[in-house]
Amino acid sequence: MRFSSPFTRFSALAFLLVCLALNALGQSDKALLWKITGPDLSEPSYLFGTYHLLTDNFFNTLTETAGPLKAAKGVVVETIIDSAQLANVAGVMVMPGQKISNLVTQADFKLIAAELKQTMGISLAQFDQMKPLTIAVMITLGYAQKRNAETLARYAGKPMDYHIAATGKRQTKTVTQLETMEEQFKLLYDAFPVEEQARQLVALVKQKEFAATAQVKLLQLYLAKDMPGLHAYAESMPKDLGNSDFLLKNRNERWMNVLPGLMKKEAQFIAVGALHLPGPDGLIALLRKAGYTAVPITQ
Repeated sequence: MRFSSPFTRFSALAFLLVCLALNALGQSDKALLWKITGPDLSEPSYLFGTYHLLTDNFFNTLTETAGPLKAAKGVVVETIIDSAQLANVAGVMVMPGQKISNLVTQADFKLIAAELKQTMGISLAQFDQMKPLTIAVMITLGYAQKRNAETLARYAGKPMDYHIAATGKRQTKTVTQLETMEEQFKLLYDAFPVEEQARQLVALVKQKEFAATAQVKLLQLYLAKDMPGLHAYAESMPKDLGNSDFLLKNRNERWMNVLPGLMKKEAQFIAVGALHLPGPDGLIALLRKAGYTAVPITQ
C-alpha cells in the first residue's frame, strides 16, 4: 500500500471487492502492463500497475515497460508529491478537540500503543490527537517494511511512482496527476468519521498477524504479476477493516472521466496502484466496457 502520500502507500489495507476477479481477468492475464487501443486512439496507450513500496530498481527489471514508457508522449500518475505542500495538507490528519484515547477503551488504547511502539518505535501519547487512520497507516507501514525487509532491500532506490513521473518530466513528456495531494489526503482521512476510524484501528491491531501476513502475500502476488490472484486475495480481507469502495471503485469511475480524453489527445503511460486494475470495477474492465481493447503485455 509518495514519494507518495500514506494513502497511496496503503490503499491495499482493507480492500473489500466482489469476488468476480477470476471471471473479469483470466488466469493467463498475469501482467503488470496492459496495451490500450481503441477506435478513437491514433496511438496505443499503456496502463501499468504499481506497488508503492517498490522502487525504480525493480521497475527497471521489467523489460516490457521500457519501450512503452519511452514511446508515450504523456505520463499519468495518481498524484505528484510536492514536499513544499506537505505541511499545508498534513493538518487533515489531526482531529482538534478530540483524542484517540477518548474514542477507544483504555484496554484497546494500550493495545494500540504497544503495537505502534513495537512496529514503529513511536509513542502513541505523542499522536493522541491524530486521526485513528493515521496510526493505522503507521502500523501497516511497519508491517510492510519489516515483513518484506529482504525483498525491499534488494530493490532499494527511488520510489517507483516518483521514478515514473520524474522520467516523464525528464523526457519532456506531459505529466498529469489524477488527484492533487490535498484531494488524496482528504479522501483518506475524511472518508469515515473518527469514531469509525477508531473502530477500524482496533480491529487492525486485534488482527495484527493477519494484517502483517497480508503485506507479505500482496507483495508476493504483485511480484508474480498475478492480477487475478491479487484481486481474489484482496477480497479475502476481513470485512470489519472497512469498506474500500471510496479507495478503488469510486476513484476508478472518476478517473474514467479523464483517461479517455488524455489517451485520445496523445499516447499515455498510465501508472496507478495495481489493485486499481483487476476486477469488474477495475480500470481494465471499465476500459473494455467503454469500447477499448486491453491486452496484457508480459515481455
